[in-house]
Amino acid sequence: MAAAVASPTAVAARGSGWRRGSGQRRLPAGPALRAQASATRAATTSTAEELLVTTRASKPSTPEEEALAAQIQLHESWAAGARSSADAIQWQGPELLQAYDRCGEVTSEYAKTFFLGTQLMTPEQAKAIWAIYVWCRRTDELVDGPNASRITPAALDRWENRLEALFEGRPYDALDAALTDTISRFPVHIQPFRDMIGGMRMDLVKSRYQTYDELYDYCYRVAGTVALMSVPVMGVDKAYKGPLDSVYRAALALGTANQLTNILRDVGEDASQRNRIYVPLDELAAFKIREEEVLNGTLFAASTGRIDDRWRAFMQFQIARARQVFADAEAGVNLLDAEARWPVWTALVLYRQILDAIEANDYNNFTQRAYVRKWRKLISLPEAYMRASMRPKAT
Repeated sequence: MAAAVASPTAVAARGSGWRRGSGQRRLPAGPALRAQASATRAATTSTAEELLVTTRASKPSTPEEEALAAQIQLHESWAAGARSSADAIQWQGPELLQAYDRCGEVTSEYAKTFFLGTQLMTPEQAKAIWAIYVWCRRTDELVDGPNASRITPAALDRWENRLEALFEGRPYDALDAALTDTISRFPVHIQPFRDMIGGMRMDLVKSRYQTYDELYDYCYRVAGTVALMSVPVMGVDKAYKGPLDSVYRAALALGTANQLTNILRDVGEDASQRNRIYVPLDELAAFKIREEEVLNGTLFAASTGRIDDRWRAFMQFQIARARQVFADAEAGVNLLDAEARWPVWTALVLYRQILDAIEANDYNNFTQRAYVRKWRKLISLPEAYMRASMRPKAT
């Protein structure tokens, strides 16, 4: 599963509901989960309701919380006039400009919609986001790229050593130099980058997730980290005087929502091509779905050839959770700097529509791929612009 690096704020619902360490918000079941036509569907509806109100034990500290605290502390100290040790390292000259140009080319090639969104930012913001995107993509390619079968934990250790060096002002190559320059201009902390590499280590050794808490940690490492990297570059609206915690947690929620959407869209592909199941195994069991049925893509009713009622109800539950996390993310988008809000709203609106496409495919994510049609993308841009134009509250 590729990291959710195509969104500039890419993890989990921390503002309200769907939150580790607190009671989950109870969501309305909706007509499809309220009126089931068979005993099986009635049973799975009850299961969904039970899962939605599950309370998880409080965890005093997580990698996400530690990285969040470190990033906010750096952001606040930077605003107060402090600078990191990398501040003295200023890469200049045509080589640096060429490195940034190359980052822009890579971003444009592999994330076209995202690249277009960066054109709405200031040139300095856009270049920094490109540099971060390219580092994230190179990291993800280590475990999901053409050479993934030859990647070892030792290779990831070497990649992390390169990361430490570039944050110390000693980049290995031109693309690293662009990121070194970026961290000298914006208050970007190293810990989210370390945590993303930790997510890649998980992909080397872990192909199943027993609980949502386990999946949540993975989502943070491969997508929430991108939020922590990106918010310092995008900046916070000058009218907003509240705590940075609210801004960062909303960004983390968007990252989680995007990654959960990736996972739901790619269930069949991940199972058949990579022998990976990202959806929580305990939730599959609660809906009486066996792991082998997911791996073999046999969740179709024999009599009709349509998606099995168990999988349909399971996916309704998963989509409801993802939509709630998107809703949590909405609360903070307009706290970002004005130049960043439209591309972020665009990413949120378009990615959430993938969930609509899964529903339109009758929850068949084994033989059909959910995607947003171009005309839907185009008509969504005015909605994103209108939302981005709303002024944040000054407090």
